[in-house]
Amino acid sequence: MPSDAQTAAGAMADTVKLAERYEIQPGAPLPALNAVGGNAFTAKPLREKRLEAFAIICHASTLPRTDICATVASLDNGTHMRLLDWGLVDWPQDRGRRYCLMFEKPGGRRLMTSINETYEPMPEEQLTRQIVHPLVSALKEMSGRGVVHGAIRPTNLYFRDLASGGLMLGESVSAQPGYGQPVLLETIERGMAMPAGRGTGSAADDMYSLGVTLLMLALGRNPVAGLDDEAIVQAKIERGSYPALVNQHRLPLAVNEMVRGLLVDDPKQRWTLNDLDLWVAGRRLSPKQPQISRRASRPIEFQGQEYWHCRTLARAFARQVPAAAMVIESGELDKWLRRSMGDELRAEAVNNAVQTASTGKGGSQGDRLVARVCMALDPTAPIRYRGRAMMPDGIGTMLADAFMRGESPQAPAEVVTNQLPMFWANVQSEFKPEFVPLVQTYDQLRGFLERSAYGLGVERVLYEMNPTMPCMSPLVAKQLPTNPSELLRALDWLAAGGQRHKDPVDRHIAAFLGARHKRGDDLLFTQLGSGVEPMRRVIAMLTILSDVQARTGVDGLTHLAAWVVALLEPAFRRFHNRPQQEVVRKQADGAAHNGRLTELLKVVDDPESLRRDRLEFEAAQIAYREADAEMEKVRHTIADRNAIVESSGRQVAAITSSLLSTVMVAGIILFFAF
Repeated sequence: MPSDAQTAAGAMADTVKLAERYEIQPGAPLPALNAVGGNAFTAKPLREKRLEAFAIICHASTLPRTDICATVASLDNGTHMRLLDWGLVDWPQDRGRRYCLMFEKPGGRRLMTSINETYEPMPEEQLTRQIVHPLVSALKEMSGRGVVHGAIRPTNLYFRDLASGGLMLGESVSAQPGYGQPVLLETIERGMAMPAGRGTGSAADDMYSLGVTLLMLALGRNPVAGLDDEAIVQAKIERGSYPALVNQHRLPLAVNEMVRGLLVDDPKQRWTLNDLDLWVAGRRLSPKQPQISRRASRPIEFQGQEYWHCRTLARAFARQVPAAAMVIESGELDKWLRRSMGDELRAEAVNNAVQTASTGKGGSQGDRLVARVCMALDPTAPIRYRGRAMMPDGIGTMLADAFMRGESPQAPAEVVTNQLPMFWANVQSEFKPEFVPLVQTYDQLRGFLERSAYGLGVERVLYEMNPTMPCMSPLVAKQLPTNPSELLRALDWLAAGGQRHKDPVDRHIAAFLGARHKRGDDLLFTQLGSGVEPMRRVIAMLTILSDVQARTGVDGLTHLAAWVVALLEPAFRRFHNRPQQEVVRKQADGAAHNGRLTELLKVVDDPESLRRDRLEFEAAQIAYREADAEMEKVRHTIADRNAIVESSGRQVAAITSSLLSTVMVAGIILFFAF
């Protein structure tokens, strides 16, 4: 018998096909082309034989950006890695399915393998020709289609071929924007957020990453290689991004101007793609001055450290919540803001945060208080709550990351419950139109969270916030169903393997269908709770699944139907007539054999049959009551023996006397007659 390791190795040696168009070799990895979201493997096109391709098989804990795959695949330029195809493949190593992204293989190598790698400094002409020209062209096309790259860094640049030396942007769809970005290449705000909670971002964030990339290539190394992430963010906050990163390094005048413009911390003042075009055309723009946050006349002491800036103080508060709550409640923070900072507006915002911290559910009041005060102190920073930091548009991906990693989703869920995104929008210095739908969305999501019924709760919020999220139910998670029809097939596949758990609909499946199958009746989900009568519960499950099958047109669900039949015993017992129960069981088995859940539902939940059975049962009950009444009357009569003897004696005496009288009269008549 072969060992498990040999079996696994043999399975990995088999090829895997993506939509019968590409053949992937699990046994032939390509480490040089690995992405943040997955590992690369050799692939071969089955139709376009001349095309060189490779596949990225996404990690099980990473959610790719499948929502923009069609847009990225339509990009028609040689300055962005070409996405050929995407989809789900059966991956033998996991005995489940994985996301697969198929790319055209670049002709050359990766420009840098690590951000700490030293590289020959690029002169201005080479930097303009090999980096700025191609990257601006690619970013323009992406920006025109509303797509943020989110992964611009030296380690994600490739040589298009070995001859020309031209460079191209690497892929941007294997993970969420900013997920694999080093803090060095992110803006101050996004750098303070956790990788999974940075959100989609904007084109201005791409420009910042491009600025850091150009700086590194112009210097030939990482300018702050000796600093960790915390120190990098702290230096950017205190000095500004440009002074913190460039420091004493000397750059060519034109390159220095470009880097300075791209590293402006205020996104409204940061260079745009049009500014870069002007720079390439030879027009020199006014240098941007770094903007340093307001410094207090006197520092505030917290946990043995002195803080001169609101932003650095907010970061310290977020790390030491109990101590921060004491400082806030004592009024010391308010005095510092009004006297040392001279910032009445921010002091009022902090006061509002203190007054509204009592509202909300989940977490302690201290957690809510410090989270709101941190937002009032540093409005553009991410929402920081219970050790988590996320941008408002990154809460959904933060929640998805928690579920995919098997971690608790409590913290991001409480961010929504406690209305922290709404407070974040309220403390912004500038109103933006996109704040209106943001507040409305989170208000609706809070309504889902406040109800714990099936189809609602944190699971419903997960699928509402992440439209491409596959169903994460333990029953079907390995199959990664992304829509209701795939969910039905996954359940049928599970049932075929004999892995029939108690119910085919759990909280995740109910929430997934509630979010993806909008035409369903949400009231049915209330019948799925554990306290509901078993018969009503299983009928509700069957009703939901049959509706999905009817609307999606998925046929042949024989194994799933058989699974449901095994749970329908309470529904069969609804029929009072035992012969009718057996008839219904046979009809249900027949419907299950055809794999049609709608027919199965009609059999066990047919109103006419149930009405007829009820009428017959009621008639039988009436007949039974009448017969029982007669029997009771007889039993009552038999129970009084004295009355029976007296009554019977009287009857016998009467009959006997009548007979004797008749005989005597007859004798007298005969006597006189003869």
